[in-house]
Amino acid sequence: MKTKIITSATLKVDPEFINEVLPLAIETRNHILLEEGCESFVLMRKSEEPNTLVIFAIYTSKQIYDWHLEQDYVKSFFAFLNGKLIAAPEVTYLEEI
Repeated sequence: MKTKIITSATLKVDPEFINEVLPLAIETRNHILLEEGCESFVLMRKSEEPNTLVIFAIYTSKQIYDWHLEQDYVKSFFAFLNGKLIAAPEVTYLEEI
């Protein structure tokens, strides 16, 4: 049985750059949703902190998750974020119970 990879990531975007980051975040999400093995990918923002983006994602296996991280659109998005975040991304790995 393959073990799913479930992640929650928080990106605190510098308010100066949020209007640049949002369109690319949405475009990147749209690519990710087409990936085979991506069961869920939800892009949200905190109501009380609109410059904080939260991503919840489920991948069918570690192999699929590792493949996802190597895609050009994922790498490009994270490179684009360089200098636009006010803190390092916080990634939490979760497990279903």
